[in-house]
Amino acid sequence: MKKITGVLCALLIAFSTVSSCGTTAPKPADQTTAGTSRTETETTAETSTEAAKETTAETTTAASVTEAAEETEKGSISDAVEMAAGMKLGWNLGNTLDATGGEDLDSETSWGQPAVTKDQIEYIKECGFTTIRIPVSWNNHVDKDNNIDPAWMARVKEIVDYAYDSGFYVIINSHHDCDRYYPTEEKFEESSEYLTDIWTQIAETFADYDDRLIYESMNEPRLMGTGIEWWFQSSDKKGTAAIETIVKLNQVFVDTVRANGKGNNGTRFLMVPSYAASADFALHDSFVMPEDKVEGKLIASIHAYTPYDFTMNSNGYKEWDASRKKELYFMKKLDKKFTQNGYGVVIGEFGATNKGNLADRVAWANDYSELAASLGIACILWDNGGTEIGEENFGMINRRDLKVYYPELLEALLSGYVSETAEDSAA
Repeated sequence: MKKITGVLCALLIAFSTVSSCGTTAPKPADQTTAGTSRTETETTAETSTEAAKETTAETTTAASVTEAAEETEKGSISDAVEMAAGMKLGWNLGNTLDATGGEDLDSETSWGQPAVTKDQIEYIKECGFTTIRIPVSWNNHVDKDNNIDPAWMARVKEIVDYAYDSGFYVIINSHHDCDRYYPTEEKFEESSEYLTDIWTQIAETFADYDDRLIYESMNEPRLMGTGIEWWFQSSDKKGTAAIETIVKLNQVFVDTVRANGKGNNGTRFLMVPSYAASADFALHDSFVMPEDKVEGKLIASIHAYTPYDFTMNSNGYKEWDASRKKELYFMKKLDKKFTQNGYGVVIGEFGATNKGNLADRVAWANDYSELAASLGIACILWDNGGTEIGEENFGMINRRDLKVYYPELLEALLSGYVSETAEDSAA
């Protein structure tokens, strides 16, 4: 097993002291994001207005995260909030079980990634990640009645076991199945049936896994093929109706898992997104969390390649400095709407594409992870293996040679969570 050396290793030693959708062609990364089409001017104006209001709230929240374990024992903070804080920095097994090329089990390697091995997963754990998200596409592995191919389910379970046995928190979802849960009222019954069918089978298979296995209802549900697929004004009627349908579909998901009644499904942590998993649409007035039979088990699922012009847009900018930190303040709004109301928050996908600007990506990563950790928000890095300069190249781990492509970037991403852990220990 190859080890990470130098300063990254020192960081990992400190860390260890504490206990997209609808395409059939390879897709380098899940395009998303909070306000993909918004202008930098609009975002800056909004965040500047909020900044003064939120200083006190930020300080209060940081203190509450530091005291999470103690407060949980007293029963004054929900399980989901503590859970999200404990999941810390995670990694996505991208372009693998979510790939939709090839036939049957060959789909796993159809987008250019190697078949998953236990050694790979153990190496990723050694790199310092606490959580692994395993995106899974099911639609290309079901029959006309939505029965999942037993061989596919067995392979998914095998890989989940690799991660579970390595000590990870593990997230599994329904990934490139967006056309099967299309968020319109006309498609609601059909979408509801699909989600009920697949999550009934998934819940049955994984019923006896403990709280370290989390189910995520959908991946970036949205109106594919329309002019508002990734973004719309908050007053847009069609977009608002889509959010309302997603709320209903999330409820179907929660009810389906709870109805299984076996193993730990009655109390399992469940993640749910808003439209396109966007932070902006999670903050939309029409988005509400589902009702649940048990308290403190729901987590808001967010994707935030933010700010878009830095992290994804090849025609955007490459530089990052302290003046841009306010563009990350959407996290404070998530904290206010969700964390402070007893819901966990997990940013299930994020990253900054390679623009030949490693030093700036490192600076961004420091700011991103520091703010997220201070608010008890877990962040799961998207990794599609891409390292070329250009859009949607989010590679971090070389899974063939078991190496880290950018040790400095990984160190920066871990740093916020390590600092938070050190502060917790001191307290």
